[in-house]
Amino acid sequence: MEVDPTLDDAPDIPWPVRRRLLRTGPIRRASRWRRFPAVSADIVLHFVVAAVAAAEVDPEVGIAYTVTLFATYLAISFVHRVFLQRWWGATIGRLLIGLRCADPRTGRPPTLRRLAFGWLYGLLVTVATMLP
Repeated sequence: MEVDPTLDDAPDIPWPVRRRLLRTGPIRRASRWRRFPAVSADIVLHFVVAAVAAAEVDPEVGIAYTVTLFATYLAISFVHRVFLQRWWGATIGRLLIGLRCADPRTGRPPTLRRLAFGWLYGLLVTVATMLP
């Protein structure tokens, strides 16, 4: 059975080392109970940023407020879930919970293409569930 090497066990590994790159063995999917708070924190973060931007555009709730809220939410969600997740290896909500996003085949962070398709799939599923 292989054991995860640490800095103490392998002094020849350069500093700083990302511990997730040293992991051996299969990658496990986090349970729903660990993913739910992470996703909830991300949704709240996206909504708060979008609401602040919409309030700057139109202080009163109207058409401009609603359009700005919707467009900003989608833009912030896309940037956060695709670009920042690719850069950090996790969204802010996942970082707070201690989760990382990895490609199950390689163990490395997913590509931009995979993240973008995942975001688009989530958007389409959300819209499909809202339709009558």
